[in-house]
Amino acid sequence: MQRWIKVACLVSAITLVFASGCVATRDWVRAQLEPVNARLGATDAKADQALAGLEHLQLEKKMVLGLKEGATFGFNSAALSGHARSDIDRFLKELAERSGTAETNADRVFVVAGHTDSTGKADYNYNLGQRRAERVAGYLVSEKNVDPLRVHVVSYGNSKPIADNKTIVGRRENRRIEILVYQEKIAMSTR
Repeated sequence: MQRWIKVACLVSAITLVFASGCVATRDWVRAQLEPVNARLGATDAKADQALAGLEHLQLEKKMVLGLKEGATFGFNSAALSGHARSDIDRFLKELAERSGTAETNADRVFVVAGHTDSTGKADYNYNLGQRRAERVAGYLVSEKNVDPLRVHVVSYGNSKPIADNKTIVGRRENRRIEILVYQEKIAMSTR
């Protein structure tokens, strides 16, 4: 998607320059693309910044609500299907069984990351990914009693595809939510 945006901007810039009778230099075109590239990089920077405070945690378990589970989001939708809810319930049950307690969030941090396909503008996709992640986080908090202070929501929009956005199946795979469960690292004393 980023390459397509760059190409579209480049073509527009070159067309504009030739239409006005001037010749564009490579430096001028780069200068015109700089703000576009900066905005695209800002999406990843926002997500990285949101996760920066979690360095004292280690990943314990990960769940992806995606095509393989049949719980992808519809085109332009943040609706959480019944199938997705049951997948989340099963994931939390496995997490509780693993820890030997019914309390799944006692010392865990949940990061819910929203992803989209590349259809549409990057800003819109970032917001859609955010809405999807918020919907899942809302389910965790309101229905599964996860402490809201232990849930972090991030959006990657369309910046981290796992499949080819040129195909229908690929776009469906990219419309996903990842739930990452982190646990506090225990520092052992070596005395």
